[in-house]
Amino acid sequence: MEIPLVIAGVILALTAAYTDIRWGKIFNFITVPFAALGLVLNIIGGGVDGLLLSLEGIGAGFALWLISNFLGRIMGGGDIKLLMAFGALMGPVFMLWTFAIGAIVGGAMAIAISLRRGMLGRVMKQMGTSLYLRAAVKEPMEISDGAGEVRLPYAIALGIGALVMIGLRLFA
Repeated sequence: MEIPLVIAGVILALTAAYTDIRWGKIFNFITVPFAALGLVLNIIGGGVDGLLLSLEGIGAGFALWLISNFLGRIMGGGDIKLLMAFGALMGPVFMLWTFAIGAIVGGAMAIAISLRRGMLGRVMKQMGTSLYLRAAVKEPMEISDGAGEVRLPYAIALGIGALVMIGLRLFA
């Protein structure tokens, strides 16, 4: 793995996590340039094969977006674009593992937030209802604690997934 790609991946993970915590968004002005950088660096480093690797990474992210929309918009657009940028930088396998690790971290974060707010049982009931409604009538999932909506800055989980993958690639 080339050092510029590693550095770009780390910067992308940290920047996206910060903006998601600070403003509740992963901005296009962050994800789009990193996707373009991934294309350029992979073309420079691997020619046509590098271009194909980046395009496959973007395509895998797009496929996740389609699946997410089919199931009722499980992930936000910023999260998907973040994964697409990781895919452009590091390829589809990296992006899919980042997503898988991010899902595990995100699940742990959701449980921790629910426990901290004393609402795990209520959230589990709402999730069961949501899954049923999603399958039966394509309703989007909404979870609230009565005082406001519970928000999970998912870029943290995806960023951790990417950093774990980068670490595994560097030290394997």
